[in-house]
Amino acid sequence: MKKPIVILGPMESESAILIKRLENRREHPIGVYTFYEGEIDGYPVVVCRTYIGVVNSATVTALAIQKFSPLCVIIQGTSGAHDPTLHQGDIVLGEKMVNIGRFFTPHREKGEGTDTFAWEPHGSEIVSLQADEVLYLHSDRRILEIAETVPYTDGRVLRGVIGAADIWNKELDMLMHLHRTLGTACEEMEGYGVAQVCAQLSTPCADIRVISNSEWHKEEEFNEKYGEQCQMFVLEVVRRLIAEEALM
Repeated sequence: MKKPIVILGPMESESAILIKRLENRREHPIGVYTFYEGEIDGYPVVVCRTYIGVVNSATVTALAIQKFSPLCVIIQGTSGAHDPTLHQGDIVLGEKMVNIGRFFTPHREKGEGTDTFAWEPHGSEIVSLQADEVLYLHSDRRILEIAETVPYTDGRVLRGVIGAADIWNKELDMLMHLHRTLGTACEEMEGYGVAQVCAQLSTPCADIRVISNSEWHKEEEFNEKYGEQCQMFVLEVVRRLIAEEALM
């Protein structure tokens, strides 16, 4: 039996198109989450809306791996720009993913206040790697190579570092600080959770994100249409993975 490709999207605007594109679709509810199993171009694919946040996405990823033993997991959707040169419609392929919510703070006495720029980023404990300070996790190399071959006319497609945490940063100084110290191109709220679970359970994964908003460009406020745009791009990535049997 062929192992399915699992595709995740946090919001309805980041998952509904992919769900509708499944042939012979059937539902598998697990707790509060619904997994949609079907085919794309005759190959088994599972799509699930994770809902927003690192814990939601990690939970869904663990459930998906346990139930479906997938070939790979792709998390995709919208993101906010850290890099000032990025604009709405640009797609970032997550060559690396980093947790931008895990920091150690230096001691300060009462009344000394806080300085977020003095916070030190720390990696996560990845049991499968027997490592307790893994700062960056990686998307599967072959998935990114295939993604780079997909024609795209609504912006640039580039590799970069994707940051994730349960935060929405809108302070320009903080965006630049993260960009400079961690190399982040953009931020979202799910990718690192997916990547960490996949690393623990030895499952290839990839994080693919479209820039949906940028504080650097005031006119570029969040717009759900970019989530739909990202789904169409990922759909073509999956079709090429299937056609080329890239991970089989």
